[in-house]
Amino acid sequence: MHVSLAGITKRYGAILANDDVDLDLVPGEVVALLGENGAGKSTLMKILFGFQQADAGEIRIDGRPVVIDSPRAAAALGIGMVFQQFSLVPALTVRENLALGHRCTPWWIGRGARSFAAPVAHLRDIAPEIEPDLPVSRLAVGEMQLVELAKVLNLDAGVVILDEPTSVLTPAESERLWEQVRRIAAGGAAVVLITHKLEDVFACAQRVAVMRRGRMVATLDTSSVTPDALVRLIVGAETVTTAQPVERTADALPRAWIKNLSATTAAGAIAGVDLRIAAGEILGIAGVSGNGQQTLADAVAGLAILLAGEVIVDGETLQAPRAEMPAQSAVAYLPEQPLRNAVAPDLSVAVNLMLKRIRDLPWRSHPSQFDADARERITAFDIRPTDPRATAASLSGGNLQKLVAARELAGAPALIVACYPTMGLDLGAAAAVYEALFAHARRGAAVLWISEDLDDLLRYAHRIAVLHRGRIAGIADTAQATRRQLGAWMVGHSIDVAAEPAHA
Repeated sequence: MHVSLAGITKRYGAILANDDVDLDLVPGEVVALLGENGAGKSTLMKILFGFQQADAGEIRIDGRPVVIDSPRAAAALGIGMVFQQFSLVPALTVRENLALGHRCTPWWIGRGARSFAAPVAHLRDIAPEIEPDLPVSRLAVGEMQLVELAKVLNLDAGVVILDEPTSVLTPAESERLWEQVRRIAAGGAAVVLITHKLEDVFACAQRVAVMRRGRMVATLDTSSVTPDALVRLIVGAETVTTAQPVERTADALPRAWIKNLSATTAAGAIAGVDLRIAAGEILGIAGVSGNGQQTLADAVAGLAILLAGEVIVDGETLQAPRAEMPAQSAVAYLPEQPLRNAVAPDLSVAVNLMLKRIRDLPWRSHPSQFDADARERITAFDIRPTDPRATAASLSGGNLQKLVAARELAGAPALIVACYPTMGLDLGAAAAVYEALFAHARRGAAVLWISEDLDDLLRYAHRIAVLHRGRIAGIADTAQATRRQLGAWMVGHSIDVAAEPAHA
């Protein structure tokens, strides 16, 4: 199925999201769609998927103009899309969620989905470790991403659109996904890969299309372009700012103590987690998705009930079983799902930026009074659109991430819990968030940073602790840590790495 988008234009008020965009999708080819947050990539693909309608332009399939006015119409034409924000039903099992969108699901299936094996066939290929009869509410974000992909693969679509599919996947999960993408294209489908990760591009894309501020600025064969050249095309500049590592303060005193923490949430359990973080230290948490990372973050931030243990900051107990959280928390929290648990979608960007300080404002405050302060934070974090009165729900996933970072990294928190803080962000935005995070560390904050990007953890963290089945499998100083050592801990093994070079 050959799909052509011609002259696609889309406005949101004064904002021109897509400006006369052309793009061809060819059977058997993977196209990587790149650009900064807010460049118009997701908008263009949502128009192709029928989730939004263009103000001008035309879509042709095999040379014939078509009208795609809904996702149902897109699916009928053989177009499937995995969104950055998931569409799973948490109360249902993985199998039931897959059955909901499967083209061969009988109307009478009901709770008999367990005997219906067809929906989980693709899931077995890309994520054999995910239990089909587990409720989706108990999955980690990376696991949800793989379930969403399996839903689209079940459609046998002629066009498959993936929006930031590897943003929360481990290296092993990403490699499985790349293999699956190559297999889909080899089967004759056209694949669009919206991504900010250059490794995604060179792993499986034959062609790369770059958007900037709503326009298509380049379409190139992947084999003819270098990573540096792609970065320059994306940002429109010869040089790209990168975050600078934080120098470790010698003999810094512990500022935060996560003391023998145990907790259970829908996302999993942790048991006996004991970590001390010095003032100015960045402690990275690595692990295969679903091993307690989200529960640890929620427990430290006060969003999960503790079964045992304490969270102590500057000598004060902030969290403990049956203890009330202090009115003024010293903890800043960047959660892994901003839309779900970090913003009020129907309120404005300005109000969302003020939520942590709302109790200190005069009770007669009007949202318009927030605008001046909000504009400063919007500019600092390059949140798009720049209108402080736009609703949070109107922001893309990457811009929601920037909104939460702008709010949580204001002030002077003593402890920062950052859970995948740059998920879905472009290179420039990721560097800005890292710099804001690291600036607090330089001023003496303790940082607990959860990530599945080992490259970034090894580059910026001072130590890395690995979670496996809710427990700390090992802790290493990044100056001596090796990928093999960390990888072994992630799957519950231990190895002798004394003779190995660091970061090998």
